[in-house]
Amino acid sequence: MPTFTPPTVSETPAGGGKLFERYRLDKGISVLIENGVVRLARYPSQDEIVACDGYYLGGYVHTITDEEADVLRAAGLGEYITP
Repeated sequence: MPTFTPPTVSETPAGGGKLFERYRLDKGISVLIENGVVRLARYPSQDEIVACDGYYLGGYVHTITDEEADVLRAAGLGEYITP
């Protein structure tokens, strides 16, 4: 079965000021599927997650089906899928 690792964004720690300007952290971006529409969300609320048909929380590796992989590839997220 394929696996899906949602995309990440590299950012500095919050409130670090000049001390941490060069230090970067990778933060996961969640992927939500609602009525066949795939969208990315940095900090989805519990209500958003419950309302979705499917979701993949950022920062984790998810085992997915071939059908889910097809949906994610169609949305342009194929580079984050491994066989």
